[in-house]
Amino acid sequence: MALDFHRLDNNEHLFGLGDKTLHDLSDIFETFTHWTGLIIDPYGDLKLSTENQQTIIAIIEKYIEATDLNKDKVKTSNILEFKGLLKYFVKNKIDLELLGD
Repeated sequence: MALDFHRLDNNEHLFGLGDKTLHDLSDIFETFTHWTGLIIDPYGDLKLSTENQQTIIAIIEKYIEATDLNKDKVKTSNILEFKGLLKYFVKNKIDLELLGD
């Protein structure tokens, strides 16, 4: 199971999320679905605008405030790495296309 992230404008593959990282981000993605009605899952495809990426960043920031980050350092690292990637794409105004299996 994997979820690949591509640039929307030219379909360039940027990165992929494997099973463990997808599991670590599942709470973030579930909250994103509640906030937006959009579903991020490893089986579907989704276009993710910079505005939606900003929403995910906000969700991660709330998650960080409410969670003991020392409980699972690998999960915390995966979440923070994902947040950093999204911040880069937002800063550079890059919309994403998510392609599931």
